[in-house]
Amino acid sequence: MRNLVVAIVLLGGCGKSDEGPSCDKVVDNMMAVTKQALTGHGNMELQNKQAMVDQCTARKMTAAQRTCLVSAKDLAAIAACSPPAKK
Repeated sequence: MRNLVVAIVLLGGCGKSDEGPSCDKVVDNMMAVTKQALTGHGNMELQNKQAMVDQCTARKMTAAQRTCLVSAKDLAAIAACSPPAKK
């Protein structure tokens, strides 16, 4: 599951970085959703937040992708935020 979330971040497209929610907010929501989905781990942090923020920034996700990720309430909704991978 953790790798799924990271892969979604890596699939981001190009876009203006000054529109939509920040990558910090995107990662906060993704970490919260992941923590809810993977119960039984107590207060353990499942991801390196700064590394995820850096990946989000480097991928230059569109404002729509970041907005979708901030609004996601479960892992399926997070997965639906990224376009299908090109073949």
